[in-house]
Amino acid sequence: MGPKGDTSYTDQKGRTRWRRNDEIADKLKQLHDILIIGGYEESHATRYSRLAYTISRHPESVEALHDEGRLSAISGVGETIAEIIGEFIETGTCNKLEEFAEHTPKTVLELTALPGVGIKTAKALYDELGIDSRASLGEALDEGKLEGFKLMTKGTQAKVRQLINEDLK
Repeated sequence: MGPKGDTSYTDQKGRTRWRRNDEIADKLKQLHDILIIGGYEESHATRYSRLAYTISRHPESVEALHDEGRLSAISGVGETIAEIIGEFIETGTCNKLEEFAEHTPKTVLELTALPGVGIKTAKALYDELGIDSRASLGEALDEGKLEGFKLMTKGTQAKVRQLINEDLK
């Protein structure tokens, strides 16, 4: 048992992993995605997705490192990133994410969870068509607004429509 009940587990490769590290990694991926969709410089936002990977595989509990003031022991974590991770640990969100969410709704992250909809497609759907959620994507598909949308093939559109229709059942 780690801090505050954080539990470790062994992955398929025999490595010790921490459930809380996985949660923090997911938050960092969300931050990356909302920053990109919101127009943040991609080369700067990429650090968050790389860090998510590092944190999810870190052999120590990131929460314990935070409690001990040792987050900088993780490769790629400086003062600013340590603050962001600390905010995620303590509040479940961070100022940077909330700042961007004022202009880019968090529901836009529902798009990147769909198979075949990557970050660039989600950004284009939002920027070009104002699609900001699974529901608005379903409506756009039903209304034929994605005809000729080059970043999403007809096959992907059909799969996405099927998934969204299953959600509505």
